[in-house]
Amino acid sequence: MKENRDIARAMEEAKRAGRKVALATVVRVKGSAYRREGAKLLIDEEGNTVGVISGGCLEPDVAEVAKKAMADGRPVLKSYELDEELVWGLGLGCPGTVDIWIEPVPDTDVPRTLREARKAEGLEGREESS
Repeated sequence: MKENRDIARAMEEAKRAGRKVALATVVRVKGSAYRREGAKLLIDEEGNTVGVISGGCLEPDVAEVAKKAMADGRPVLKSYELDEELVWGLGLGCPGTVDIWIEPVPDTDVPRTLREARKAEGLEGREESS
């Protein structure tokens, strides 16, 4: 749950600073993969990320797709096939197919998302201490 809280916090900070953000979520895994369905990665318009969706091999491409999604304002479903050659060349031992839903986050979603993260961790109604 800490990862979700970190993503929600980073989303709120980026929005407060006026930066666009996109959220990438693993929605389907076929075969072996580093992370399972539900893993998330937050990307801001500068390419900064919070979270993990793979062993590091997918994040750079997902960040590029996310920048386009933010510019277009439209979500993208991106499928990655990690074959043996690609996998071993990158040091990732998880050959499989990973589908990632990459969506720009509208300003109105930030308070709802942060509220949901706080509720999931039992923090709703309590002030957060630094």
